[in-house]
Amino acid sequence: MVVLLAILACWLAAALVNAENQRHALMTKQCQDRVFKEEVDKTCLLTVRSREHWWQHLGYGIRHLTPEK
Repeated sequence: MVVLLAILACWLAAALVNAENQRHALMTKQCQDRVFKEEVDKTCLLTVRSREHWWQHLGYGIRHLTPEK
């Protein structure tokens, strides 16, 4: 049971890191489409690294539970 919970916690942490990476890239406009400025480049969202390390995304995602104003 402990191993199963550890695997679940790692999976949830990886999902949080991915979601926060994409959210931060959208907020900082790192994935704007070059042709249509109001659109988002979806292939960029799959490969973007909006912060230097994955643990920065995890830390931000854990500390900030409500959206910024």
